[in-house]
Amino acid sequence: MRRYSIQTKIVLPFLLLFAVVAVVLSLVSIEIFAWKYSEQFTRETEGWFDTIIETGYFNEEDHEKLKRAYSVEIMIFGSDYTLNATTLDGLSNIESDWTQLADKMRLREVKPSLESPDRTAVTRDVTINGKPYKVFYLPLELGRFFCLLRPMDAISEAKRTLTWYMLSISVLVTGLVALISHLIGRNLTNPIKVLVDSTTRVATGNLDEPCEIKTHDEIGDLAAAFNQMTRDLKQSRDKLLQAERLATAGKMSASFAHEIRNPLSSMRMLAQMLMQKPEMAVEKHQQSPRYILEEIERIDVIVKGLMDFARPTALNLVKQPIAPVLQAVLALMEANLSHHQIELVLDVSPETPEIEFDSDKLKQAFMNVVLNAMEAMPEGGVLKVSTIIDENNSVGIKVADTGVGIPDEDLAHLFEPFFTRKTKGTGLGLANVKRILEEHGGRVEIESILSEGTTVLMALPKDDVGRIS
Repeated sequence: MRRYSIQTKIVLPFLLLFAVVAVVLSLVSIEIFAWKYSEQFTRETEGWFDTIIETGYFNEEDHEKLKRAYSVEIMIFGSDYTLNATTLDGLSNIESDWTQLADKMRLREVKPSLESPDRTAVTRDVTINGKPYKVFYLPLELGRFFCLLRPMDAISEAKRTLTWYMLSISVLVTGLVALISHLIGRNLTNPIKVLVDSTTRVATGNLDEPCEIKTHDEIGDLAAAFNQMTRDLKQSRDKLLQAERLATAGKMSASFAHEIRNPLSSMRMLAQMLMQKPEMAVEKHQQSPRYILEEIERIDVIVKGLMDFARPTALNLVKQPIAPVLQAVLALMEANLSHHQIELVLDVSPETPEIEFDSDKLKQAFMNVVLNAMEAMPEGGVLKVSTIIDENNSVGIKVADTGVGIPDEDLAHLFEPFFTRKTKGTGLGLANVKRILEEHGGRVEIESILSEGTTVLMALPKDDVGRIS
């Protein structure tokens, strides 16, 4: 049992990869923004601080002016870290404790830098009353510290807003990527599902329904190859079934012919002896035995056909033109055709190439087809016999009649042994035709329209490829 579908395996890795990349890029973008904003914030405040230093606004009475002018807070600490002055109101109890406040202001940390000879300003980020500040330190006389605190809540608010925007965009884009990936995955997997369904159908023995080709890419090529494989498999199965039917029919025919021929011989002999008796010399007395002999001859012909079907003889192949063979058969049947009011139209090309075939076998197959055409035209009609060279490099004999035609449901069974809709006949005629053509490496095809007529094509190869030896 499979755990994940192909679509999931396609969509999920790309979705996870994109989600990770989107989140990482968002976080990196936010940090870069905060860093750049903080740098700009620091440079701007440093400019203010330099102005304050140049103007010398360090007196306590100037602190409120600085607060109003720059929106900053001022804190001054003594050398022992006690708070001497401040503009910041609302300090918590803990932060009112000067030791705790000095630690929060990171005075001990920055003192070594402030006591250096160059006496450069130092900046740090601190949090007072839960509010972030950027602090600028400047050493004063007697070891005191001047601290300028600029609120950083604008940066924090901008960072929070940007974070929400970036995360929202990431979620939106991830959802869009998930949708697109789902559509792409479905577009890729739907033809595969169709192919899997077709494979399951073929596995159950259904070879008639082809796989639907939905795409014209590699999967479409695979579906086309699968359809071709199914067609070849169906043809192989049909040939195997036909071979099994022929083998079974051959055994039955051989057994039947063997069992019935001996009694027929005895019946023929007794009928002939009966006709030789003196009292049978009168013509009217000979009529019944004569009918008996005629029916025995007809049965013998049927038995001979069964024996020919059961024990096909080896081919006597001779390279020769096909037209004389056809004309010889039609000459024998000319009177019969005329009697049934059937007009013969002959279109035999004199340029038909010579091919190897057994003339007796081909005559037998051709005669069977012509007899079937005659029986299909009881009220007369037109029989057209022509020769062609088709695109498969085969020499074809086409026999077309204007008879009653064949129902569609019977077309698939015409070459099955013993299949017939006639009141007389064994159903072996077309089976023998097919066998003879296949022994020559050829084929036989039948097209028919009910009430309009039937066309039979017997095709023989120009070479010996596919011939059964």
